[in-house]
Amino acid sequence: MYTYNRTDDARINMEIIRNVWKKSELLKDVKIIHAFNGQKDWWPEKYLEDELLYLDNPGHFAGAELLINEGIKCFTEKYADTDYVVVLASDIWLIKPEYVAEIIKVMTKNNKYLATCPWGTLEKDNMWNIGMAIDFAIFDLKWSFQNHLFPIRYTEFFQKYHELFFYDDEIIYPERVLAVRFKQAILNSIKLPSENLLGKVADDHVYRMKEREPIHDEKKLFRIKNGRKMHWSNIGLISYHEPEPKQVLLKKAGLELGENGKRLVNSKDLSYYNEGVKKTVFVKGDKQTSYGD
Repeated sequence: MYTYNRTDDARINMEIIRNVWKKSELLKDVKIIHAFNGQKDWWPEKYLEDELLYLDNPGHFAGAELLINEGIKCFTEKYADTDYVVVLASDIWLIKPEYVAEIIKVMTKNNKYLATCPWGTLEKDNMWNIGMAIDFAIFDLKWSFQNHLFPIRYTEFFQKYHELFFYDDEIIYPERVLAVRFKQAILNSIKLPSENLLGKVADDHVYRMKEREPIHDEKKLFRIKNGRKMHWSNIGLISYHEPEPKQVLLKKAGLELGENGKRLVNSKDLSYYNEGVKKTVFVKGDKQTSYGD
């Protein structure tokens, strides 16, 4: 799990994992590594995690990359016998752990090394040129480590190629860099008779979470009219940034909640939640510009 400033989200997420995921035979002994790069007084000590990593915050995308890289590294160093790692942003809650359990069973049976879906729309659904969702993804840890899928090396890619992207007025997204690294990892693990086969072979080793598609609603991915989809009831995935819809869904779900989950469900005033954070913004003078999460 990785967190910047959505601390109440993170605490409830951990409570869901400890209280709800434990009912799955496959997930009952899950280890939580929490990579955190906010201010230390926002998260002064461990809550329900097994490992707490305090990390620097070099920026929005670079910071997310560092959190994920270091979390995976911690697994390889301290929990090397782990088969699969579920990466979750702190505000991504999964209240139906059977979805993860079924995916892992399929990954094991069919040699799938990564479970994710395109970071796109119905029209733009080729994950190799639109990128792979990394806010919720499942990795075969041993395969990923052996074939150098991690570190993602987003910062390295940015430093090397940003002029070309800026020239075309494009943004370099970690989701796209992850797709590049996965293809490279496939080349490391399988000797192909022709590079023309790389896309097909890479596809064959991804469990595509079609149940989550599309993540974005509009044709133009980053000029969105309707916005990102935030709830998938069929798989139990909740990713709202605001507390109000999460409060409603938790009440309906009837889950075994922890201290922070109960507080959310029973609170009339939600201004406390995540210290009032609604959207990450850049402030210059009296102007605020949202730049997402």
